[in-house]
Amino acid sequence: MNFDYTYILCFGRQVFEPMVLLTNFILFLVSVYCFKRLIKYRSAYPSEMASFILILGISSCFGAVAHAVHYQLGTGFFQVVFFSCNMLNLISIYFFFKGSYTYFNLQREKVANKKVLGFVIAWIMLLLIVEAVQNEFLLIKIHAAIVLIYGLTVHFLAFLKKDRGSGTVVLGIVISFLSILVHSLKFSVDEWFNYKDIAHTIMIISMIVIYRGIKLNSDRLIRSGKEV
Repeated sequence: MNFDYTYILCFGRQVFEPMVLLTNFILFLVSVYCFKRLIKYRSAYPSEMASFILILGISSCFGAVAHAVHYQLGTGFFQVVFFSCNMLNLISIYFFFKGSYTYFNLQREKVANKKVLGFVIAWIMLLLIVEAVQNEFLLIKIHAAIVLIYGLTVHFLAFLKKDRGSGTVVLGIVISFLSILVHSLKFSVDEWFNYKDIAHTIMIISMIVIYRGIKLNSDRLIRSGKEV
């Protein structure tokens, strides 16, 4: 993990990268709000997407702790927190795939193939093992991009059929790609608002837009009488 050694003093202790801590905490609060609104539908598509959003928000808390503490509590503590963050990111990726796959099958009025979901679960488990050994964030970014492209394709095809909610989801996904780009290029405004802070801010905007699209889709499916 790359650190930028900005810090503040809190009760005599150093809290590193305070803007990362703040933006991650805001991301978590937004994820909780979105989760609570979507879980009320009590059906597959919004529930799976709600899980994706919430788990992504929880993972951001572990990321915030890793950045804020650094190695002050020992290498072991840092490695456990960092792995937990990456593990939760991978699980959130699974739920985003599952939600998108569910929506794809709803459009075709078909049942999801359990073999496909089983393969994806097995792949996520394999990635978790690799991640436990390497503890490398690049692996997360690559698979996040792949799954986002899949979700974008599913919702874009639905948008072509005049599905306004899917168009909003597509917009949110496109915005999320900007966070990956900013993080990869390390584009920064200032050491107190660097590429990590910018990426998190973009992720917050993306999450809100995606949530809005999922809600519109879920409302439409209820009105049409389809099981969500």
